[in-house]
Amino acid sequence: MFEWSKITSLAYLTLLELNIQEFPIPAKKIKCKGVMISSYQNYAKKTGLSMDEITLGHELEDAFLLKGLRPGLTLILYNKEKYGPRMKHTLWHEIGHVKCEHKKHSEKEEIEAHFFAAQANAPNVLIKTIAKRGYKIDVHFLMECFGLSEEAAQKKMGYLNKYGFEHSNEYDDIVQMQFANYIDTKYPPKTKYFYDDYYDDLDRERENWY
Repeated sequence: MFEWSKITSLAYLTLLELNIQEFPIPAKKIKCKGVMISSYQNYAKKTGLSMDEITLGHELEDAFLLKGLRPGLTLILYNKEKYGPRMKHTLWHEIGHVKCEHKKHSEKEEIEAHFFAAQANAPNVLIKTIAKRGYKIDVHFLMECFGLSEEAAQKKMGYLNKYGFEHSNEYDDIVQMQFANYIDTKYPPKTKYFYDDYYDDLDRERENWY
């Protein structure tokens, strides 16, 4: 039903296209070709609309995707007052809808967009690389390394505990190369002995959870 590897590829391609080379990703670098991203506040100034009108009576508190205002225009609007780890996930989520070419908003599309955001915000291939170097991967680590919110980090750990790193794809090596300087500087390999034991133990422990 879900093409996890394909969605991972779309997320990785987006990171490559944007030439992002470090984490946490600076907010200003979260972009999408062919999509205009603007804050509610800026959009209100340009259009003369009130915040209440833009957010449908504050029903849309964080961000939303808007199409159809005119041909070829796609907008992602966000509340800059809430810009932080949660908001970055929300922006990647909306970009995920665009990249996955969603035509509707059902539960399936929402799950796919969340998965896209999780892979763009904290790529599996980089977590795997860091784990193999002897670093413990947990909620605190994901928050510190990738700038995830606690909620997003907990969900990512839940995914890793269930699936490990099985959704590899053809862009893994290229993504590793793009972030090589960041990884080598911030997470240099520990001793060879610890490197092998830690990664083997991580896999064995995960297998015992299910």
